[in-house]
Amino acid sequence: MRLSGSPLLLVLFSVLFLLHRPALAAVKRSYVVYLGGHSHGPEVTPLDLQRVRESHYDLLGSFLRSTESARDAIFYSYTKSINGFAAFLEDEEAEAISKHSKVASVFLNKGRKLHTTRSWNFLGLEKNGGVIPAQSIWKKARFGEDTIIGNLDTGVWPESKSFSDEGMGPIPTKWKGICENNTKDGVPCNRSDPFACYNLVLINQKFTTF
Repeated sequence: MRLSGSPLLLVLFSVLFLLHRPALAAVKRSYVVYLGGHSHGPEVTPLDLQRVRESHYDLLGSFLRSTESARDAIFYSYTKSINGFAAFLEDEEAEAISKHSKVASVFLNKGRKLHTTRSWNFLGLEKNGGVIPAQSIWKKARFGEDTIIGNLDTGVWPESKSFSDEGMGPIPTKWKGICENNTKDGVPCNRSDPFACYNLVLINQKFTTF
């Protein structure tokens, strides 16, 4: 037996379903908010750095309606070389923040993949032990005249193949230094980069030069 009211019931059920369906959460993405330089004096104190962080919370909090929301959104504050912060924001929030008078720029925080770990050869600067080819970028760039060079420091990570010493000869005897294998993680010395500076955060290894 066919019920004449079935289509009406189906429509009513669909409407009720849409009304009670929870709203989809807005998509948040990682953004970097760049504020320019710092006004630090010559001697930067921990209090100075904390003030910078608090200023980031205050600025973002003015858009998110509370500093607590800003603390939850910000996952990194740039307090030393540059002034800014990285936070998870909705696209509309990022757009609004970019219009603030104190904000220099706002951009998506994207992961980048390195083209090479051997920039000198990759760029074709020189060949055969110092010969500069006719098509070398050295000549095209007028040997760096009026060129601003950015340095991307990815740090030293002993597990990376870039720092493998496989097939390398001994460390040159003219290097007058020692390698201290006394870290708790036991990171061994490596012939690939014996001139590395002391960097406890990245490599947990100390090289001492004289």
